[in-house]
Amino acid sequence: MTWRPMDYTEHDVERLLKENEREVARLAEAAEGLRDIVGKGESRSGLATAVVDADGRLRSVTLSPRVLRMDVAALAEEVVQAVRQAQDDQDRQARELLAVPAGQQLGLEEIQRQFAEFQETFAAETAGRNERLRRLGERDPRDD
Repeated sequence: MTWRPMDYTEHDVERLLKENEREVARLAEAAEGLRDIVGKGESRSGLATAVVDADGRLRSVTLSPRVLRMDVAALAEEVVQAVRQAQDDQDRQARELLAVPAGQQLGLEEIQRQFAEFQETFAAETAGRNERLRRLGERDPRDD
């Protein structure tokens, strides 16, 4: 898509500003929701469960009475699995909450490419206008 700055109308700019305001409001609302996220996880065997807060910090670990029959290394592995699952759950929820709606996703490279194209077009058009203005300024009005 070729960006031509002078092809934008006032209506286009207003529409873009409104879309931008809606997106900022959506992100602000999502940021509020981030504080409420709680991640939950369970070890593969189900003998350990963990809960983490919005920052991924451990809130609680619950162990099944059956862990009393396990050796220390196996028990530690159960706890680590549960905590990692809880942290993954917390991370997934945060990503979902902050996700850009489908259809509006552009990769960083594409955004950078479009911006560079916009800058080049704008610079070329501005240079052309400046040159025309310079020539108009050099004209002698008596020549008309």
